[in-house]
Amino acid sequence: MRKKLAIIFMPVICVLAALTVWGEGKPTDSLQLETANETVLTTQTSVLDECNTNDEVQQILNQADQRRESIRNSPTTIVKSNVFIKGETYTGTAYYVSNNGSDRNNGRSPRNAFATPAALERVNLKYGDAVFFERGSVWRGVSLPSSAVWTEGVTFSAYGEGEKPQFLGSLENGTGAEKWSLAYEGPDGRKIWVYYKEMTEVAGIVLNGAKVANRDKAYWNGSEYLMVDDQYWPLESREPYTVAEDMPDGYCFPELRYPQRRQGLYNDRIFHSWNEQNQCYDYVTGPLYFRCDAGNPGQLYNSIEFIQPFPLVDGFADNQVYDNLCILYSSMTFVSGSANGVPTGNHSVIQNMEVGFMGGNVTGYVPDTGSDDQISYNCGSMGCNGGGMAFNGSGITVRNNYVHHAFQEGISMELFADCPSMENNIISGNLIEYCTQAILLCNWDEEVRADHIFKNILVEANLVLHSGEDNWFNTAWEEEFCDAIVLQGGPCAHDGSVRVQNNTFAFATGALILVDRYSEEYSRVFAGNTYVQTPGRTGVHLLTQDVRLTLEEGTALLGDSRALILTYP
Repeated sequence: MRKKLAIIFMPVICVLAALTVWGEGKPTDSLQLETANETVLTTQTSVLDECNTNDEVQQILNQADQRRESIRNSPTTIVKSNVFIKGETYTGTAYYVSNNGSDRNNGRSPRNAFATPAALERVNLKYGDAVFFERGSVWRGVSLPSSAVWTEGVTFSAYGEGEKPQFLGSLENGTGAEKWSLAYEGPDGRKIWVYYKEMTEVAGIVLNGAKVANRDKAYWNGSEYLMVDDQYWPLESREPYTVAEDMPDGYCFPELRYPQRRQGLYNDRIFHSWNEQNQCYDYVTGPLYFRCDAGNPGQLYNSIEFIQPFPLVDGFADNQVYDNLCILYSSMTFVSGSANGVPTGNHSVIQNMEVGFMGGNVTGYVPDTGSDDQISYNCGSMGCNGGGMAFNGSGITVRNNYVHHAFQEGISMELFADCPSMENNIISGNLIEYCTQAILLCNWDEEVRADHIFKNILVEANLVLHSGEDNWFNTAWEEEFCDAIVLQGGPCAHDGSVRVQNNTFAFATGALILVDRYSEEYSRVFAGNTYVQTPGRTGVHLLTQDVRLTLEEGTALLGDSRALILTYP
């Protein structure tokens, strides 16, 4: 039950003067927050008695367990009809793909299913068609063919019984003692193991489907790797990096040797290049090292999966549906994308998906001449990116998905500089766990442009837990920016129709809410959410102003007068 804690009537400027920066002792009235003296702030924040709190928090954890199982076991309900209702019906031809099929088949029935998604390349898919993948099937390192991805109005879903069809970025499972050999053993007990074959970019290694062995970081200067500080800048000493001496226990390192012509590239992704003659990517490779002092990892772990740069899709057409698929171990985001300033994936539906252990590519290194591209080179001297799901278009519905263990965003809506306003998007009913920034709304404009804002964006009824926990960042500096929900860039301008309501945000190593640039006009979009934070961690972080607030202070500032705040020991 919610109960009213207090009702306060006063100008917002007075409330701000009373708030204090945690650990700094600086009053917020010294900050240049965008507030109006005449604004009246009413808070009806509810804080439960401690005796009720444990029960309430346990209910949230139980609800997360139930939602996880419900999504993982969700049935396929898409059927053929004369009317195309995205996520409910298809109108054209159905094609089937199964590990038990053959690419010599016509794919028109489960008995004549294709064996691989590549067979769709010779099918002339049309608007309203559907492709069903058999439950229980697993494909590794494959992407949907471009002809399928860029045909509007196609539905991709599942058929049969059992677990969702899986698309794994990991090319193979690394279990088995024969796959690892001891490359170095130190007098202090350190053991460096090397994989039996060269690998391309590996963002991390997932052990037993749960724990991630982080990818260690070093700066590639074009000829050798150099040691870096905790913000990934090369040490002034320019000391060379070696896995034998410098890699921590439980970390891995793909020692890729990039061609000189790839140095300094970011958007083209330094780990691969397009082969025009063969019409495919050529991948840079090198030995993969894993420090495991406890012994041979192939013997110690029942499952060893590699997070690698092989996505199911890297952008997709408008009016598509992705339903009941499982995407794991891809270092590249499931993304709608944009092309030449035109957003793609508009009016699409993404539902009932599991997307996990995503992101973490090292995509490039700052050239010796330096760079001020802080978005591309977002980790000091290198670019590291990739997350769960990212969308750039309008009319997109993201509902009832389980997104977990993402290097960056769990689910993001990012308004690119060369794209028009983003409107009519919904993020609802999802379970998002162990992601760096679980829900991200981003517009980099520092000055408001009327033709480049958010319109009618709804974030509702999502469960967001454990943001930043069990991630594969390497430093405490990074963990500070692991948040449950983020308003990133400029003030994230909108027309008054952005709503973040009736969600549960529980536990984050950073702040539950991070607001990059607070604006009274645009940041007060929260209503009726439930908040739980670990004691000692930040409730709300106003990044540009460098202000950290308690949940009671922060949710009042952000307009959530019906916030339910639980204190948890």
